[in-house]
Amino acid sequence: MEHTMTQTAGMSTAHGLIGLAAGFGAGIILLGAAFGISKLTAAGLEGTARQPEASENLWRAIIVPAALLEGLGIIALGVCYFLAFIAFQAG
Repeated sequence: MEHTMTQTAGMSTAHGLIGLAAGFGAGIILLGAAFGISKLTAAGLEGTARQPEASENLWRAIIVPAALLEGLGIIALGVCYFLAFIAFQAG
């Protein structure tokens, strides 16, 4: 009986740690995506300040990578939430 209770407590702890890691992972991923988008935008603004006549071309070139970074952040966030959901369903 004691062995079963210890084993159950260990599994519960493991599932809790998986959920905690998923939460930290989601935060780190979103911070990374926000940092990437901000660096990209800062570079675009600097380029526009240096050469105003090329601003339209610069912004077109910035939109695609910004959308890809945003999509990457959303997909990674979904994976972290999926891991947390699985961890809490099993625990």
